Parts: sequence; structure tokens; C-alpha cells
Amino acid sequence: MNPRPAEPAPPTLARPAADGSGRLLVALEGGSRETGLILDADPRATALLGTAPLELVGLPLAALAPCGHAGSVSRLLLDVAHAQPTDPPVTGTAVAVPPVTRSPLLLRSGDEDVLCLVSAWSVDGPEGRPAAVVELERSFSADSGSWAMLHAMAALRGESVWAYDEEHDRFWWVENSLKHNGHHGAAELALQNVLDQLHPDDTAHVEDAFWALRRGEREVVNIRFRHPDGEGGYRALHSVARIMRIGFDGTRRIVGATADRTDADEHERAVAREHTRQNRLVRELAAAFVAAKTEEELTEAILHKVAPAFAGTGTLLAFVENERLRVTFGEGIDPAMARSLHGMSLDSPKPLAHAIRTGRTEAIASREAYRAAWPKAHGLLDATTAQSFLMVPFAAERGRPLGGWVITYDAPHRTTEQESTLLGVIAELAGQAWERIRLSTARLELAGALQRDMLPAELPAIRGFEIAARYLPANEGLEVGGDWYDVIALPDGGVACIIGDVQGHNIQAAALMGQVRTAMHAYAWEDPSPDRVLERTNELMLQMGASGFATCLYALLDPLGRVVSARAGHVMPVLCTDTGTSAPETPGGLPLGVQNGTAYPLTQGRLGQGETLALLTDGIVEGPRLSLDDGTALVCRTLEESRGAPVEEIADALMSCAGATRHDDDRAVLVVRRAVAA
Repeated sequence: MNPRPAEPAPPTLARPAADGSGRLLVALEGGSRETGLILDADPRATALLGTAPLELVGLPLAALAPCGHAGSVSRLLLDVAHAQPTDPPVTGTAVAVPPVTRSPLLLRSGDEDVLCLVSAWSVDGPEGRPAAVVELERSFSADSGSWAMLHAMAALRGESVWAYDEEHDRFWWVENSLKHNGHHGAAELALQNVLDQLHPDDTAHVEDAFWALRRGEREVVNIRFRHPDGEGGYRALHSVARIMRIGFDGTRRIVGATADRTDADEHERAVAREHTRQNRLVRELAAAFVAAKTEEELTEAILHKVAPAFAGTGTLLAFVENERLRVTFGEGIDPAMARSLHGMSLDSPKPLAHAIRTGRTEAIASREAYRAAWPKAHGLLDATTAQSFLMVPFAAERGRPLGGWVITYDAPHRTTEQESTLLGVIAELAGQAWERIRLSTARLELAGALQRDMLPAELPAIRGFEIAARYLPANEGLEVGGDWYDVIALPDGGVACIIGDVQGHNIQAAALMGQVRTAMHAYAWEDPSPDRVLERTNELMLQMGASGFATCLYALLDPLGRVVSARAGHVMPVLCTDTGTSAPETPGGLPLGVQNGTAYPLTQGRLGQGETLALLTDGIVEGPRLSLDDGTALVCRTLEESRGAPVEEIADALMSCAGATRHDDDRAVLVVRRAVAA
């Protein structure tokens, strides 16, 4: 059997380069794992790369590049693989000549990075498979045109290329490219001269960055610093630098690129300020929606806070009522635009109705975009000069549209992703607020009806007495309170006047109040003695297991002006006589529903002709801003000042005293004046 002949080495590597450059043979095809593998390396290449031949062969060529630079190696091989052969010279061989691809690459040589010029061309590799010869040039000469290419590329990015020679302490720019070096005519500067030009606050960290590179602590540094602009100010510059050799036989240098970031930084700061402003306004808007308790408060928030929060010029608000839009608007909205939308049917083929109906925001960037998207709805454009529109629906349950708003802009406006997200949040909060307000309104109407049914529909007319009553519920919750009053005409011509306050102001308090008032009315008709009525009501509440208690004042007046009263933990009545107005201290018992066997002492008195007795609840005389003593004194002064007025006016005047308490509570007044005989 004939021995297998030795496979000859590729002639391209066998022929040494005249200038001392090194060559590698690299596979161009053969699967993802084989493409780019080093097949062979001549001694000069291994010497330049500081690597043993056996360590190079089988290694991907891209592995020779520092981190982040492998892509430039891959692009070089792709260019070689796709390069078309040139026509052979007229006097030479008939074989086509493969083109040479030449490019600067950053490669690792031992422990250093080297910027070197690389030439590559395609050849037939082992077994005729495509390969490339990659020639590493020993020197990187500045007159080769590569510096000009690097400078041109950097200039296109608005950057300047520079280098620092550690050995000779010289800092220089490629073709003096740095605009703000302050020495346009100088070829080289010492590092300290460069540092001295910087803003004093930046000198230390720039110098630290240079030393971090020189000591090998970092491979790449990003430095921000300020440089004088020659007009008394500073420009904001940003440099990226690393340490390398320029050519395998060149000097070790720190090489970098510097960009002027002044305008970009100012733009970023302006954007950040705008984002901060917008986020603050959006937070205020969200807080206003959460706090809104009435339609007026919600409307106020939308009309005055939505447009500023989203950089708009005006806001229009529309609520859905009976399948039509009820429109109100604020500053920046053309009245004609509001008129064109008010009363619009919800099924109209127009963008606002469509947004509310579908629950999807309509963002219309320009008037031209409006015409294109809504060709049959140009009436809106005729009614306004606005250039752009955001039509945002309240978030609502599907099939239950609530309304929405329009933000107008005086210039074309495209909604950003952040704005879209914020609009979704705000629409959700607005929808929740409007649903809450609508539900609260319905509950208040129900509460008002319930309260009216539980209090006397009208006061009885009793000969010899003028009587007036007033009641206002608490301002929170259901606004159904536990305060009540009652006036009972007795068979003997007398009158029982009752005022009370059940603990709390909610549905439970109102229900208990209704039970207590009904029981007292029945007991008073059977036996009107104040002490007996209070005792029997107290026992009833305890037998019922009532969840709350009640205070009460019961005054029994006969036709001759005699007054008998009893108190169950209630505030004192106020008496206005010929000698003055006061709230005399009288004995009393515990509130109703607290303890079995409680006694309620009687107090005797007299009401002369023309004199007035006022029964009050504590919401009139006591609160966070007013003590009981001060509140009672205020009521006495008010009653004294209005003693000659009709009892209806006296009742109104006494009710107004509640404003001084700053207390969110029920309040009731019952005024009785004994008539003057004709």
C-alpha cells in the first residue's frame, strides 16, 4: 500500500511577508463552529500576538479581540467571504486575483491591546475549502490614511479623537480635532496642561481616570467633565478612553474619543424637568380625583388640572346623560367647539362619542390626521383652531359609558408611551371618582327621603304657642343622622316638645332614631310625664338590645305656661325671658339605653307670654373649634339678638351657630315661644 503523501502547507503562509508582518490562515466556511477558526499561523504572527502556535490553532479569530470588539473581526471575515475577484492583469496569469480587504482592528497581544492594520484575502484552504489569509501589519503608520478614516468617522458622530503618550507625557489630537482644547495650533501638550484647562471641580476625577488606565485597574473609562467655551462659560464634554498600542511595535498610549454633550445634557435636563413637572401635576390630579365628593369638585379638577398635566392648552368635559353628552369647558376651549359637542348622541360617528362608547382613547396628532380618520366629522375642526386632540373616556364597565374629556393642543402633538400609561391611570381614577359620586348622590337622595319620612312631616298648630324646627344632617357618610325632634299636641291643650340625638350618623343610627321617636310618641300620648316617658324608653332600648344610645330633652308645656322637663344626658335648653337669655343648669340622668333603672329628675319652670324656649342638639353648640361653654354663650347671644323675630327666623339664626363649631355632625333646633294674648 502506497504511503499517503504529506499535505503541502498553504503557499500563502509559506511565503513570508517582506515588512515583518505576520499571517494567519482562517476558515471561511464549515458550519457555525468552524467558520472563523484559525487553521495555521506563521512564527511572526505568533510573535506579534504573544501566543504559542499551538494555542492559536483551533481558536476563533474573534477570540483575539478584546471584549466588545469581536464584531469588527466578524465583519472583516464577512467582507472577505463576499468580495468578488478582480479581473486578472493583462500581462499576468489568467487566474482571477482575490481582492484585499484592509481594516484597523483592536487585538490582544499578551496583556495589551493593540490597534493594528489588518489585510485579508480569500484563498483555497485545506481540502480546497474556502479560507482567508489574515495579515497583521507590524506598524500602524499615520500616513496610511487610516487616521484620516478614523477622524472622519469620529467627526460624523460629533467626536474628536486623541491620544496620550505615557512615555513622553504628551497629549495630542488627531488633526487638532478637539474644538475646545484651547490650543488649536499646538501639536502636543503635557497632560498637566490639559488638566489645567478643565473646570477645577473636574480635574481630580479626570486625573484619577487616567491613572486607573495606566495602572491596569480598568480597561475602559467614561469621563464627564467641563471645558471652558472661550466665552466665560463651560461646555459639557464626555470622553471614552482605553489604553493600547498603536501598531505592534508602537508606543503604549491612552486613546480616546470626546464628544460635546452640552446641548444633549441640557435637553436631557429639560426633559427631566418636564417629566418631574408632569409627574407632580399628575399626582395632584390623581389626588384631586380621589378627594372629589361632588360633580362640581370632579369638574373643577378635570377642567383646571388635566390640560397642564399633559401639556395641553384646554380641556372640555362631557358627561353621559340619557345617551347624550352634557358638555362643560374651561379656558383654552373655543365655545363654538363646546356647542358643537353639547347634546351629541352617544352613537354619533364622531371621535369623542366613539372614545366614550368604546372606552378607548382617541389620540389625533394633527388636523390632517383628524380629516383622514374622521372624514364625516369635520364640524369640530370648523369650530376650533386647535391643532391636535386627545379624547379620553372615563374608565367604566363595558356597556355603561360615563363620559370623558378632550385635551386640545395649539400645535401637532404625538402622545408618548409614558403619556398613554398616565392617561390610562387617570382615566381609571376619574371613572372611579364619577361612579363614587353618582352612587353617593343616589344614596344621599335615598337618605334624604328616609330622613324626611322619619321626622314630622309638619308641626302641629297648637293654640297659644309658636313653634318652629330645623334639622341638617351630617356632611359625611350617608348624611342620615341620629338627631331628631318631635312636637306632640296633647288633649288638654298642652304640648310635648322632644329633641334627641342617637349615637352616630348612619343608617343604623337613623333606624334606631325612628324606633325611639315612635316609642316616645306613643308613651307621651299615654302618660306625658317627662320622667316616665324617658324611663320607659330607656327600658325599651335595653330590652331591644339596641346597639347604640341616645340623649334626649323632653319639655312638657301646658296652656298656662308651666314647664316640666327632664334630660337624658342631653345639652341644656336655652331660655329667653324678659330678664335675659341663659341656659340654666338642670339635673339629668344617663343617656337612654345605657343602664337599667335610671331615674330622670324633673325640673319645674315657667314660660311667660312672649318668652322663648330653644331645644338644641350638641352639633349646634360644641365642636373641634368651639367648647360647650363658648357654644352655649354664642347661642344665648344669638337668641337674645333675634328675640323679637318670627320663630322661623330664630330657628334659622340658631342653626347658623353650628358653623362656628367646625364639627361635622347632625344638628337640630326646636324653638317654642308662648304667644302673647290678644
